Amino acid sequence: MSYNSRTLPSREALARVHKSSHHAIDVSGADLVLNLITTADLIRANIYTQLAKDYDVSEGKFALLMWLYSEGKTCTSELAQKVGVTSATISVMVKRMLAAPEPLICMSKSGNDGRSRLITLSEAGVRLIQKALPQHIEAVQAFADVLNAEERESLISMLRKLLRK
Repeated sequence: MSYNSRTLPSREALARVHKSSHHAIDVSGADLVLNLITTADLIRANIYTQLAKDYDVSEGKFALLMWLYSEGKTCTSELAQKVGVTSATISVMVKRMLAAPEPLICMSKSGNDGRSRLITLSEAGVRLIQKALPQHIEAVQAFADVLNAEERESLISMLRKLLRK
């Protein structure tokens, strides 16, 4: 598979910039991070563009639907945290999704706290996830096809090491 991506500065260009600033550093770290960011952006753009085209679902909506599919009924504050957005953003997302002609989610009051709302997938949401998930997994896996099993495990290990820093 070939994908369009932006052109990154070469190591030589990075070295020239650092040399002109009179700081002696190894530009491989900057090169690494630029490549990680570009790769992540490229993967996300391709995967979520396809989801939007095929299912009219944004990255945020898909993350919300996947969380509910895997974990079940969740209060809005926890859902915001798990999806990685603010409470205000999740509130707007939920309201918009509930207002859709065929809502993908349902909302109910929490038994513990009448102010808290619990969100769950509707039947339409379950159908969408079950239909979209196999294609989504294939699209994600397609990016890793250029690596053999050993390379994949090595890269996973290195990425986890970076995340622990």
